[in-house]
Amino acid sequence: MMMLRPLYAAHLKIIAALFCLLTTFGLPHPLHAQDNVLVADVSEENVAITTGFHGTQLLLFGAISGETGDDIVVIITGPDGPIATRRKDKVGGIWVNTQSVIWKNAPSYYQIFSNRALDKIIPTSEQNRLKIGYRHLPLLTKETDIAPADLNSTWRDALARTLTAANLWKTHDDAVTMTGGALFRLDVPLPKNIRPGDYDVRVLHLRDGALLSEKFSSISVKKSGIGALIYRFAHEYSFFYGIFAVLFAVASGWIAAVAFRRA
Repeated sequence: MMMLRPLYAAHLKIIAALFCLLTTFGLPHPLHAQDNVLVADVSEENVAITTGFHGTQLLLFGAISGETGDDIVVIITGPDGPIATRRKDKVGGIWVNTQSVIWKNAPSYYQIFSNRALDKIIPTSEQNRLKIGYRHLPLLTKETDIAPADLNSTWRDALARTLTAANLWKTHDDAVTMTGGALFRLDVPLPKNIRPGDYDVRVLHLRDGALLSEKFSSISVKKSGIGALIYRFAHEYSFFYGIFAVLFAVASGWIAAVAFRRA
């Protein structure tokens, strides 16, 4: 059986999902059985990172049984892990690292999409309750002598600046396009430096700042080809990978030295 190309398969998936949405919301239901229904999906649930991967863009689309003026907020969170934030100071005329914080569970990718400015949709107190925004993430750090107040302000802001500069953390206001208070869609950028793993997709339907419904799904990002073999070897056999890297560097230097002597 002939396999469909990924692009055609994604198009068919979108068409099928839209058909389901139309049949769900286009037919009358007794007793308002479909109140606060939220349906959402992505064009691709599996993303392969190959040696020629330069980033990609996914389409997230869906529908709500809502009203004109309702809001949609989408939060996509990548795999977490230790991320270091360092402070540099001038010592003897040279910039050196003087302090550092290791965040144990910082998400490697954290992006928020909404149909208008997030602060106009949800008040700060509700953002904190729903854990929306980097300031409200339950981040943990390794033991440090830095005051908690500084960790949750200065150092957390520094972490956000670093990952924002790498296009990994970002808030996209006015990124969700809504039609008739029912259909919505947005483009999700995945930069070339994303980490393999599962990406959690959280879609929230709100009205006047109150949460009406919520849906969770995920996107799987995996390395593919020779890059996947190297990645697995480096992580599963890190000791042998380190030895191999050192031997390879020494051998390369020796071959280069011999070549230059003969020249």
